[in-house]
Amino acid sequence: MGNIIDTLMGYVFNRRQNANTAPHSSTDHPEELPPNQLPPPPNHINPTAKLSISSISTLKSRAVTTRSADVTSELDLTTISIERRIIPPVEIDIISSSVTTTEHRCSDFYIACRTNDIDKVKELLPRLTLSDIDRLEPNGSTALHSASYHGHEEIVELLLKVGVDRAIYNIFGCLPFDEAKNDKIKRLFLRIPNTDRFLSNTGSIEWDLITADALETAAEIRHDIQSIYNNTSGLTSIDKMFEKIYNNYIKDGLINFEGDEKIIRFFRKAIKEKDPKWIIKAYTAETEFYKILNKEIAGGASRFQNERRYIITLLIHHPKLDELTYVGHSYRVLQITQDDLNKYERNSCLMTKSFLSSCIDQKIAELFILRKELAERGTIMPVRTRVDGTIMKFWVMCIYHIKHPRTALHIENSSQYANEGEILIMPYSVFKIKRINHMKPLSVPIDQKMTQIEFEECDPFLVNTR
Repeated sequence: MGNIIDTLMGYVFNRRQNANTAPHSSTDHPEELPPNQLPPPPNHINPTAKLSISSISTLKSRAVTTRSADVTSELDLTTISIERRIIPPVEIDIISSSVTTTEHRCSDFYIACRTNDIDKVKELLPRLTLSDIDRLEPNGSTALHSASYHGHEEIVELLLKVGVDRAIYNIFGCLPFDEAKNDKIKRLFLRIPNTDRFLSNTGSIEWDLITADALETAAEIRHDIQSIYNNTSGLTSIDKMFEKIYNNYIKDGLINFEGDEKIIRFFRKAIKEKDPKWIIKAYTAETEFYKILNKEIAGGASRFQNERRYIITLLIHHPKLDELTYVGHSYRVLQITQDDLNKYERNSCLMTKSFLSSCIDQKIAELFILRKELAERGTIMPVRTRVDGTIMKFWVMCIYHIKHPRTALHIENSSQYANEGEILIMPYSVFKIKRINHMKPLSVPIDQKMTQIEFEECDPFLVNTR
């Protein structure tokens, strides 16, 4: 059974490989040149890529992930397309550092990480800020890129533990995960296996099963969000939204939790750069932040309601995220009882009432099932049974057919966990249940079939749902 997980991991690790154009053997790779020799401009940039939405004609000068969406009436669950990524030139931003460095000289800390000088790394690490550690060096690389590229396992573990930014691109447009020397290093970048980001035991926080007037309700909420973004009241500009989110909700509203310093750091960056991608980085970090945010959005908590609405508004409407919009299919797993499953009926509708994390690839979703089961129960059988053998909870594969721009974002290349291929579905999106059937998982080694629920996004403002 362990071999099945290893095989799936190998698939997940290699899935991004075709999107990265800088081979390790490249002679002008910054990790192949002497540390302080600046590489020439990269000539590995792929100038073309397939976009999910044809209306996106101009891409900003940043890394973008897309996936071709085959919108068909039936899903081919055995055919997995690989996303392509446009890799733009990287502007090297020299961050002031407390370690010895100049504009044209790599930092002592970077060199220690590159040469696997673990004692020096441990000596310097307590003196550095996270910005120092994340510094993009004059050669277009970072300490994490270097340690990952050269396979320095202990140093990679140290850097990830202190909370470095995993979503920084080097001069070739590659993330540290993409530069990993081998699968052993890539495993270090995986999220802890018992996380529930892509798995849920109930749907209570995620959505409401709703009636025929659901689309009108969702349309009203979306209209309010659009009005907030347009600053109809004249009280809160986009810049003010960033400031209020940080000053009110992040600094004062959130109770201290493990990893809160990472979240504070990302939101400070969001204010400084007025860029909502920093909110995405905060959301994907493995802290309590995303859980707290979703519970409060779903529960309608009144305190800091405006600030949470600002977060939703920026992720739904800010133009800097247009390039991440996604149309296609995504996958998420539920583990529910038969009674809960009976509530899902064909042609009924549901509305997401929080952010919903899903995967671009069914095999990634299945890997989450196996890793979680193995971590919690020592087995990878995706059903739970009572003493008498009757099944307590079922694993259900949810397949979302996303049809409209900005309903979901393909945040893989902005995420702190790029290997997850995350498709983030926005709150107040309405889906209709098109099919409920049984499927043989692509990878899960069981005789039983999993229940599969196919959801199709409803057209906005469509009132008749039957």
